[in-house]
Amino acid sequence: MTSLNQAQQQAVTSDSQVILTLAGAGTGKTAVLTRRIAHLHDEMRVGTSNMLALTFTRLAGHEMKERIAKLIGEEQAKKLFCNTFHAFCVQALRQWGERVGIEPNFTIYDPEDQEAIIKTVIKECKYKTKVDDVLHDINQLASGEEEFMSYESEQAAREYMFRLRRNNAVSLDELLTRTLSLMVQEDITAYYRNDFKYVFVDEFQDTDGVQMAIIKALAPENLFVVGDDYQSIYRFRGARVENILNFSNEFEGCETVKLEFNYRSTHEIVNAANRLIQHNQNRTDKKLIADKEGPSIEFHELDSMEAEAFRIVQKANAYQMAERKYSDIAVLARTNHQLEIVRNQLAAANVPAQVVSQSADIFQKRDIATAIRFVEYVINPSDSRALQACVNFPVTRLTDLEMTRAITEMETTGKTLEDVLADSENEAVRHLVGRARSLREGRVFDFWNVDAIEAFKRCSYELGMKVFYEAQGLQNRIEDMIQALRAINRWCRQQEQVGDPYDIQTFIKWLRIRDIQDYYRKEVDAVQLMTVHGSKGLEFDTVFMIGMNEETFPSKKAVKSEEDLEEERRLMYVAVTRAKRLLVLTRPREVTVYKNTTTPLPSRFMREMGLV
Repeated sequence: MTSLNQAQQQAVTSDSQVILTLAGAGTGKTAVLTRRIAHLHDEMRVGTSNMLALTFTRLAGHEMKERIAKLIGEEQAKKLFCNTFHAFCVQALRQWGERVGIEPNFTIYDPEDQEAIIKTVIKECKYKTKVDDVLHDINQLASGEEEFMSYESEQAAREYMFRLRRNNAVSLDELLTRTLSLMVQEDITAYYRNDFKYVFVDEFQDTDGVQMAIIKALAPENLFVVGDDYQSIYRFRGARVENILNFSNEFEGCETVKLEFNYRSTHEIVNAANRLIQHNQNRTDKKLIADKEGPSIEFHELDSMEAEAFRIVQKANAYQMAERKYSDIAVLARTNHQLEIVRNQLAAANVPAQVVSQSADIFQKRDIATAIRFVEYVINPSDSRALQACVNFPVTRLTDLEMTRAITEMETTGKTLEDVLADSENEAVRHLVGRARSLREGRVFDFWNVDAIEAFKRCSYELGMKVFYEAQGLQNRIEDMIQALRAINRWCRQQEQVGDPYDIQTFIKWLRIRDIQDYYRKEVDAVQLMTVHGSKGLEFDTVFMIGMNEETFPSKKAVKSEEDLEEERRLMYVAVTRAKRLLVLTRPREVTVYKNTTTPLPSRFMREMGLV
């Protein structure tokens, strides 16, 4: 405890049953969370199996478990559930989902799946409506409300929900709402209250209405939440900063502890962040304090976006000359589009760079994604969408006409698509279905219990991927498969290290609930390129924040609303506080997008930070 400051010690050792820790950027919130868990285990004799720690990224959960293992031992740390809200919901639905019509082997549909299904429904049923209107009505149905956009959008929403039920599938949003519908059932609530006497919630400022309702339904004996309203940046995903602002009013007997001493950044950076956030009205009252000296914040006005990128190349080269790591440099932008020019210039200068975004995801490659669909079909035979996606991969087995007939038979008879195709006269299709059933039933391979990598290898073998690629001379696709296997193996080893499951079902569900930071690989020595949203929770020696112009940052949309502008200012606060030693802000005087050149004004945030 001697390494903790007074406020941290209070948060760690307090006897209060409900504690809100307002933890400013870089104030050691992870240390406080992990030390409190260790304190409860060592001093209060609370077993880690009686604790539930909910995080917002898998990366944060793994980091916490690794730290806890150093404090109380690996064996006890591995007993702790320390993972995301979505991972908790997956576990709850696998155990209790039949109560709400979901079998344990359900499929998770991501937003791209959701949009594709809606478009198919609109096309097939000839509804005159829009995807956004149907999404609105889906949310209305899920919440039990009936303010629909139109009759046709409502019907499309009902058809969409029917198809998900038929496929034993849920959307990402439904993971939360279905779990909430479980948590209001008395026996299930009693089960979790008995299991988890102590509940911890990290990044509480990012909770949405449903997550808050789940916490209230759990009503644990002891609740410890950590967050910073200054870093609430996910309103577009439903996050409610009000959850943390009003927490002490919502939970009786709440003790509030403020962590304000910043251990990460220099005076210059912390002071700029403080000046910036003071312009928000809807916030708690706290102020970061720092005692590190460092270089002044740099602000450069350059001729173009290319000139911004060249400045970063120069800095990266200077790092190399000084034998420092490229990975100490992060380039942050408001949007992914802004990072393209930087990436290209770094590549031209032979400077290694890593883009932290879905665009670099090996599992998004068409063939790998289709192989994943086959795995999903093996796990969940009711998932007709997955079977349709993989039946003609990597070779054609079924004509469009045959598929249309099969789907019609499925819809008119109530059979699954698998059952329909199992009776097909098409030998190749029957063979594929037979191999899938053999895997599912464990006839010749222990599909359910081996590592995810072994299960995926077996599925790719049953599909005949390697044989097909070699026969066609498709070496690039073989290399994609090797890269995918490496990624799966890395995931398995990470899961094993912290005592989390690494079977194929857990892997497939993780693929659908991944956070942007799951694309970040800190072991890679490369300049890190990411959006500000993707940088949340990370820190770097040197941070470049590019594109500091009005209508870029803050965005054109944000300046129209005070609420949106405050969110945008919080996002800038997050960007500034990622830097440990040096913060470099740049703006191009001219911006060219799609051959349209403009001369924007400097971002108001520069003035608010006292830099211009």
